[in-house]
Amino acid sequence: MHILALCAVPPWPALDGGRRRTLELLSALARQAPVTLCAVEDPGPHRDLPVAADAFQAVHIFPRSPLPPGVAPLAARPERWFHSLALKSWLQGPDGCAHASALFLDEPWLLRAVPREAPPILAHHHKLEVELARDLKHPWHERVRVERLERMLALRARTHVFASQEDRARFLGRHPDTRTQVLPAGVDPRRFVVPEAGRDPRRLLFFGSLGYEPNRRALAELFREHWPRIHAEHPELILDVVGAGEAPQLEREKPVGVNWIGYVPDPLPYLQRASALLAPIPIAGGARQKMVEALATGCPIIATERAAEGLPRAKDWLQLTKPGQAFGKAVLDHVAAPEIGFERSIQAAKWVRQQFSWDTLAGQLQGFLQDS
Repeated sequence: MHILALCAVPPWPALDGGRRRTLELLSALARQAPVTLCAVEDPGPHRDLPVAADAFQAVHIFPRSPLPPGVAPLAARPERWFHSLALKSWLQGPDGCAHASALFLDEPWLLRAVPREAPPILAHHHKLEVELARDLKHPWHERVRVERLERMLALRARTHVFASQEDRARFLGRHPDTRTQVLPAGVDPRRFVVPEAGRDPRRLLFFGSLGYEPNRRALAELFREHWPRIHAEHPELILDVVGAGEAPQLEREKPVGVNWIGYVPDPLPYLQRASALLAPIPIAGGARQKMVEALATGCPIIATERAAEGLPRAKDWLQLTKPGQAFGKAVLDHVAAPEIGFERSIQAAKWVRQQFSWDTLAGQLQGFLQDS
């Protein structure tokens, strides 16, 4: 079985939860079956991080190019960002789809590049773009374009894989005749381990891509609605803000007690040190990935119910809240009695590391691809 994986951008450097999921999942899959990875070039910052490109049978990176004038008005904005005429030509040529037995489409944005005679398509949904566009109140014409793309994908893909049961149910509500599977977030159990040293009860952590709009909105809410009260009652607390990307206005507005760190090459030390990971995210997505990694280190998590979608037994392992003032109260409850969260998270760590290793999840993905 030869798998062709199409990514809108190279999944390295793994600067956000979505890229980490793609890189780890496909790297583990490549240890079980030949994988050729194709991606459109990323014009963003390039940092020196370990790259698992050598895990793949071949890697092809294609330059970006404008969509044809007749197609561009119909395409969603990310489709225009990630279009590559060179990729489309390669897929249609003798070295493209012809030798693959299945096509792994990492995100919907490259669907228009896939030829009609392509092998069976497995569509990988990190999140539901239709839901994201609605929740972020994107302009109506952009929501229409995203909805149109989802309908096209529902018709063309043989199998759809989601990161949560909730996303699967939402998708089936719109496309009831599609074939669907769920593949939760995973972790490398050899690397994400419980630290021998104790956690710092004074340090809280916000971790996520600062270039991702839902993360920026969550951080703005944390700064303006929750942190003033939390810091007033516990002035010894420090909130570490970690993540790639830029959010200059938020960085300028950071309140007292916030330690703006930004990009780090490895988040593991912060997950192992923090008293709790705060996830007031209004929309699930990359948050699922960092939560599994945090739990594998035994880090307590305070999260909205929506952010925790896709994590089995979330109610057992996390302190879940409704949006709004309930989140700030949950943080104060944890600070007052952190031992409860520490004990619960230690119990979760072993279970997560056993159940959600990337090798196990890649085996399930290979089965989905074989059945496509």
